[in-house]
Amino acid sequence: MLHGRSTRFWIFLALAGMMTGTVFGEAVAAVLPDGSVALRQFFSGSAEFSIGPLGFDIYILRFYLALIAVKLNIMTFAGLLAVGVLYKWF
Repeated sequence: MLHGRSTRFWIFLALAGMMTGTVFGEAVAAVLPDGSVALRQFFSGSAEFSIGPLGFDIYILRFYLALIAVKLNIMTFAGLLAVGVLYKWF
């Protein structure tokens, strides 16, 4: 364990950084003008991994999940690095 932190903390930190970076990348792409296709693709272009559909059905409980998806773009990794740097400072 780094710095005496639990594994759950590190998983939370990684997910928070990835989500923050993805949201930031989508926001930057939305603000860019329509003519800058290359920059828009750089910030919002992504690789998406999905699993689905998943289903679970017993007599008293029915659970159906249409899709589980993870969307990663270049800003996802930038957010992960930013959260790591912020953690090191504090």
